[in-house]
Amino acid sequence: MARRFKVRLDPRVVGSRVFMMLWLTVAWVMLWGPVEVGTIVAGVLVAIVVMVLLPLPRVPVEGLLRPVSTAWLVVVVAYYLVRSSITVAWLSVRPQAPPRSAVLRAPMRLKSDFTLALAVNTLNLMPGGIVVRVDPVARYVYVHVLDAGSPEAVERFRRQTAHVEQLYVRAFERPEDWKPSPQHYCAPAEEYGSGGPDRVRDRVDDRAPEHAPEHAPEPVPDSEEHR
Repeated sequence: MARRFKVRLDPRVVGSRVFMMLWLTVAWVMLWGPVEVGTIVAGVLVAIVVMVLLPLPRVPVEGLLRPVSTAWLVVVVAYYLVRSSITVAWLSVRPQAPPRSAVLRAPMRLKSDFTLALAVNTLNLMPGGIVVRVDPVARYVYVHVLDAGSPEAVERFRRQTAHVEQLYVRAFERPEDWKPSPQHYCAPAEEYGSGGPDRVRDRVDDRAPEHAPEHAPEPVPDSEEHR
């Protein structure tokens, strides 16, 4: 008797594959110009061939995309982009000395490395700051901030970064939607010197205690300024 193999399809994985196929199809149609049935069919076939012959590294799908929260994420990030652009423009033309810049540290405790990468790219898009380093174990980001010359400016940076983190959690990683995957990727721990400002600490997420680094020193306060 022939053996029957049961294939378990995760709707989240299937949804991500379908989205990728649609995205490649749209890119194909945009490259060719006219929106015709033949172009769309050719785009679907090319997308399937690309996904089968040139697959990207698999990213475990552990959360759930919330359309309303994702749309709100886009709106808020767009607002931050406009506000930051106006602030940077004013700092460049105001008749005063240039603002005091610094590298500030802030927590970005997103569980998925893929979501963390999206959040980091969002911070990089905002004028007036750029992420210079990411600690994937302790879940901290180090951002070079153009204006950090006052407690108000530092607090504004902290609020904005925390808000971006919260928006990504609500859009992709709500606790009730999170389903850990056996293929969950854990970034390797980094070696730090005893005097390093960013020491490894226990990662704040839902992993089992055995995955936490042993003898992790106490972290320095959030958003500490490093010269």
